[in-house]
Amino acid sequence: MCYYENGRVALAVNNLSAHQSKYYIYDDDQAKTMVCSLNEYAVGFAVNNTRGHKDRYSRLVLTKTGGVYADAKKNIIHQWKWDRKSQNSGIIPPEGIHMSLNKNLTLHFDDRFNIEITYGVLGITKNFSAGLKLKRMTSYLDTARSTGLGRLEVQLDSRRSLNQRQDDFSSSMSALRNKNNPKSHNLSSMVSEIVSGLENHFDTYEKDKRGVPSLKLGQARTEAFNSTCGELPEIRKTEQDIDMRKGYSDALYIDKTTDYEFDAKKTARKILVRPDGKWRTDLEIRQQLMNVEHPPNRRPRFLQCASGHYSYSQPLATGELRENNIEKISTVPERAELRSTLEQRMADMVDFSQQLLNKKQ
Repeated sequence: MCYYENGRVALAVNNLSAHQSKYYIYDDDQAKTMVCSLNEYAVGFAVNNTRGHKDRYSRLVLTKTGGVYADAKKNIIHQWKWDRKSQNSGIIPPEGIHMSLNKNLTLHFDDRFNIEITYGVLGITKNFSAGLKLKRMTSYLDTARSTGLGRLEVQLDSRRSLNQRQDDFSSSMSALRNKNNPKSHNLSSMVSEIVSGLENHFDTYEKDKRGVPSLKLGQARTEAFNSTCGELPEIRKTEQDIDMRKGYSDALYIDKTTDYEFDAKKTARKILVRPDGKWRTDLEIRQQLMNVEHPPNRRPRFLQCASGHYSYSQPLATGELRENNIEKISTVPERAELRSTLEQRMADMVDFSQQLLNKKQ
């Protein structure tokens, strides 16, 4: 993207591939008038929109078959075809066509392959080659040889095979590999002997200095495996079960004739079963989780004193009690009948919770 001094877009390039692009050029006006457009096949147009220029509104039109150049009065000055052997092919002006798109952009046209757009704003100049670009300019038929049997033998240039290109790449990367892992035979005679001595000493280091395991984990692994198997509930095989011999199958399945009763309470967590062997209720399990497995941390004294909640029942450092000088403020006036109603509701809620607990037990 290239911009004008006021920030408007002057030229936009859309790269379709490594060698082909599309060009869109806009004028420096509020309507963002397009003054030139060329695609990857050099097909498009260009208009001279320079204010005050004598050739303003002159235009150049390029198509797949040829091109046309007209002056400001829409009179065709030059017309030609790309195929020079076609009838009425016309002639491209030998000096080319050089037209100003506006005060900051110009276009230079010599032929289909040589089209240049010049951008210049605030002393910044950039040239864009917008002509037709092909990977190969020649044709196989230009160098083909006739065999005399109605066939053409294509003459290809001498090209290196895939193996040869791989060898060239390996040799070119040898210098980069030597930076990470230098070898003595790739170094100069000044340091090759020193590096050779280091290679003889360190290349066999891994083989000569193999350590011996300090822990014998054979028995530990067996004990761990037996402990894991002891925690798995045993399952009696049925007629539909397939004989399995991998993993924990021997510890998980028991024989059909073995008398075995599965008791889930033996492997259940302690918070799920009461000391008398009965299952705990949902409320009891939640209490166990909150108080036994995840007990709340006790608030230190310095947090209680600095948390903003002052307890006047705690003695001071001198042993005296604080005097409650804070005046109680309530949004609801305290009345005897309101206090008795709240106390009755709290008593009813406690009785209802106790009844539900008794029913679950």
